[in-house]
Amino acid sequence: MPEDLLTAVRLRAQANSFWRHLGIEVDDAREGWVRLRVPIRDALRNAPGAPVHGGVLSSLVDAAVGGALGTLHDASAGGVGQTTLDLNVSFLGAASEGEVFAEGRILRRGRTIAVGEATITDPAGRLVAVGRATYMIIAPRP
Repeated sequence: MPEDLLTAVRLRAQANSFWRHLGIEVDDAREGWVRLRVPIRDALRNAPGAPVHGGVLSSLVDAAVGGALGTLHDASAGGVGQTTLDLNVSFLGAASEGEVFAEGRILRRGRTIAVGEATITDPAGRLVAVGRATYMIIAPRP
């Protein structure tokens, strides 16, 4: 892993095809925490002008918790070395313009299981969604 954690997380994001498809950008990262950003565009809505689709927000919860976990172990490069076991999302509002932001943090990390939470906000800082995810940490093969 590069010495600079933010650079490492950004490189992992670029290596993840689904993150690239959604347009996820890494704003900041520190150990056990990340802040992601996605510019809102019509491809992320049901129709032009509609709010961002709930599936995108769910994916952001998953990405934010997974990204936060990735700051804690080297085996997570490119979105591998860990897998989502459980995902729960509560939708609290809508985002239609600008960007959405996802902050993810790890609440507890064991040897093989980790639990984290994420908040999704709009450009004004209003909550759009919150969620939790449980991950399995996959040990590298010898």
